Parts: sequence; structure tokens; C-alpha cells
Amino acid sequence: MKRHFLTPAAMLLSATLVFGALSGCAVPTASDTPQAATPYTVEALRLEGGTDYGAPNPYLHNSRGPGTAKMRLVYGSLLEKDEQGDVPWLAQSWSIDGNDYTFTLFENASFQDETPLTAEDVAFTLDYYKEYPPVSNSLGTGSDYLVDHYTVTDEHTITITVSEATADTLSSLGSFVILPKHIWENVDDPYSYTGDGYLVGSGAYTCTAYDGATGSYEFTAYDGWCNGTQATERIQFVPVSDPLLAFDRGEIDITSLPVDLMDTYTSDPTIALVEKANDYGYKMLINYERCPDFLDLTLRQAVYAALDRQSVVDNVFRGAGTVGSAGYVPSGSLFYNDQVVQYPYDPEAAKAVLGGKGYSVTLLCSDSGDDLAVAEILKNGLTAAGVEVTVQALDSASRDAKVNEGDYEFALVGNGGWGNNPPTYMRTLFSDKAKFTGTSPHYMGAIGYTNDEMTALAEAQMYETDFDARVDLFQQLELLVSQEIPLFVIANQSTYSMYHTDYYDGWMKTYAYQQAEQNRLSYMAR
Repeated sequence: MKRHFLTPAAMLLSATLVFGALSGCAVPTASDTPQAATPYTVEALRLEGGTDYGAPNPYLHNSRGPGTAKMRLVYGSLLEKDEQGDVPWLAQSWSIDGNDYTFTLFENASFQDETPLTAEDVAFTLDYYKEYPPVSNSLGTGSDYLVDHYTVTDEHTITITVSEATADTLSSLGSFVILPKHIWENVDDPYSYTGDGYLVGSGAYTCTAYDGATGSYEFTAYDGWCNGTQATERIQFVPVSDPLLAFDRGEIDITSLPVDLMDTYTSDPTIALVEKANDYGYKMLINYERCPDFLDLTLRQAVYAALDRQSVVDNVFRGAGTVGSAGYVPSGSLFYNDQVVQYPYDPEAAKAVLGGKGYSVTLLCSDSGDDLAVAEILKNGLTAAGVEVTVQALDSASRDAKVNEGDYEFALVGNGGWGNNPPTYMRTLFSDKAKFTGTSPHYMGAIGYTNDEMTALAEAQMYETDFDARVDLFQQLELLVSQEIPLFVIANQSTYSMYHTDYYDGWMKTYAYQQAEQNRLSYMAR
């Protein structure tokens, strides 16, 4: 199959609307004429845009996966993950001695303004993040800050000493992104800074265009990148009204595949799939400070009985998913506990407990189609059980802000990353020491609910380096969560992305994360 291109008129219109008005951005062109020799596998990779995930900067990006992924294209970290484990990114090697983690940078590492990147920049970043925590924060905050101190050995070597090493310490130290000291050392309000150099990172791609109003982004391969070769010269996120039609026309190179069209598309031998099994999920939160009656476990059990969660799988997910595990970790995970408590749909039992009590709640949700559809199913079940429900639908960012602020009674939250291995989100959801310390959906635990045993298990798994023993701790935690019901797991959705293998076949998942489009290695030649 040849690369599909827009018609000249459509291409001109698209370029004018999306990239033409943005400074410093060359409008990409396409032709069937053979191109000059290039170090890249393909000239451009185009993906669906249209949503503003914030400027791709550690302090301004949206906390959800797509926002973080765009930021990490621009800003480099010490390590990256592939299918097997941690791999070099800005650090060419590392060693561990007790609580000391020593990283040696590539000698030719540089920022995108061509300033050399040194161990002093890493040290500066550690100090700066302690004072000004970024949106995506693997280092902790305050008294829980991971780093005790550091020692700069030479221009390219730094030893980071942690207060307490855990099973995830290397991953946490390897994933924070490095700031250029020469730009940020004079910035005292990073949460609003958009001055000179605010998008100068150390990653494999520079941000050459960003328009929040249209949700458009362009990233261009950085010539000074120190570790391997980029697979494409440009990554573009372009607004499209119909992603499936845009894929058919060759306007974007990868898109979600509706499960009911799978046979139609997979009959084409040039199309391949990336499966993300049970990776997207919905949970319902109760703010127990506003709804204290529901601290009664009998009421929470009745709420589960009122929810027709199979209807979500059948009617919203079109069968591509599973009813959620009450222990939170989805089936199919290496860490899944198949002994968790089951809560079948039983409307009569729910009504026997909830009916006649006069409960009236507001259910906060996103205004996207699927979220509204799930919210209506939950509303119908609770209403039938005797709970009056008003659905409040807001855009996703506003919904997330309200949840993080605790400004809700009941809230429906959908997000990806449920298939992450290991499921470290269990700590940030269920440990009273960790929940609410971040802004992503994985930190949105139950407000007004505490459980010492749950916290102890969630904390203990961090320190267990034996794989089987750590699985056991996670599974004990899942069982307890299913028994106590601090929150309600609705359903998990398996999603699929499709792409043409004869144009680009580099999309990949990591051992820890299934979203190939959000993986930096998907855009690198391997």
C-alpha cells in the first residue's frame, strides 16, 4: 500500500488551519515523488489531535496520559522502559549500591538550545522539583521526597542517595525529566512561566508548534539527540472530525478501532493492531465527607448491587471489556486476585437496603459520549434502588479539577493505565499516606475514608523485591479492597489501535504500559 495523502486543496486548508498560523513551523507537504535520502524511517507520523492537553512542559501539561506523553517527547529523563525493563535514555549507564543510585550521562547529551546537559542540571532539577513539584511527579513531595542528597562526581556522573530504597526506586529516579538550569534557575513561578526557553527540553523531539485552541501539536526530531535515531522527522497531532474517516483517507497514521468493525479492518493484511487489554476503566468515587451515611458498609454493598455493570460492557464497550474487579486490578493482570469478592447485579437486594431512605446525590462526570452513557446506566440503577441522582456533566479537565479539590458527592472517573505492571497505582489510590499527593486519576482515592490495614499493605508492597512475594501483597490488598469497598469499580474496556504496517511498523508497548501512541520508543528507530 502506498502512503495515502490529502488532496492538494484539503492539504492546503488543513495546513493553513492547523500549522500555518503557528510561528516557527514549516507546513509539511506530501508527494508521490520519491524523496531525498533521509535518516528517518518516515517523514511524518500524524495522530488525532483536537484536545488541548496543555503546553508540553513539566509544569503546564495536563496530568492525564496524553498530556504527560507529549511533555516527555520534549523533556528527557535518565531512563526509559522497553518491553523488558529499564533502558538508557539520557543516562548511558547506572549502578545501585544500597541507597546510592549512580547515573552516568551520555557525554554528548544536550538541551535543545544546544547547551550541554551535565550532572549539574540533574542536581539542579532535583532541588527545583523539591521546591516546585511538577505535574508528573515521581519524586514525591515534602517529607516524602524520595531524595535525601546527591553527589556530583564529575560533569557526567551523579550519585543520588535516597532515604529509603524500594522496589520502584530505580523507576522513580529514572523517570523524572531534566530541566535546563540556565533557563529555570531564575524562574520563581514555574506554574505560569511561558517566557524564553519554557519549551526547551532535552528529549528526542522539540516542540515546533502548539495551539491549545485547536488541540494541535507538532514535534520535530532534535538533531542533537544523544541516544539513537528518531524514526520520524515530525510527529503531528491534527484535529480531525472523524478519526476513522481520517485514517481511511491517510490523514492520520494510527487510530482506535471500534470493536464492531474489527473484522472489516483486519481483513486487510496491511493493517495490524495494538491491543490494550482491560487498560481503560471506570470507577465511581463517593466523597464520604459530604455523604457520610455511605461509610456504612451495608450501604456500599447495596450500591454495588444496584449497578448494572454488565450493561456498561455490553452497551457502551460493545462487548470489548469485562465487569470490573472489586479489588481494582483487572483480570488478565499478573497481579490479579481471582478470589476477590463478587458483587452481582441485584436490583431487588439494592432496593431493600436503599429504598425509602430519601437519599439524593449529584453524580459528577465528564461530558464525553461514553462517560455520559456510563453515568446514565449508573443513574438508572441507583434511581431504581431508591436513590435520586442528578448527573452533572463537565469537560474532562473541569471534572478532574473538581475531583482533586473534593468538590463532588459521587463522581465517575474514567482513565487508562489500569493494565500497568506492577499496579503501583494501588498505593496512590488506597494508602492514606499516598492518595491525593498527585493530580492524575491514579491518585483520586476515597475522600473521608481511611483504613490502616489497607495502608499497611499498600505501603509494604513497595519494599518487597521478591516478585512472588510482591504479587502476594498486592493480592492481599485487592481482597481487602473488595471486602471494604472504598470505591466502586465499574468496568474495564479493552481497546485497540490500528495502523498500516507497510507505512510504519514501529508502534510498541512497554512491559509496564500498554499505550503505544504515548510511548517515546514508538517514535524511535529500533
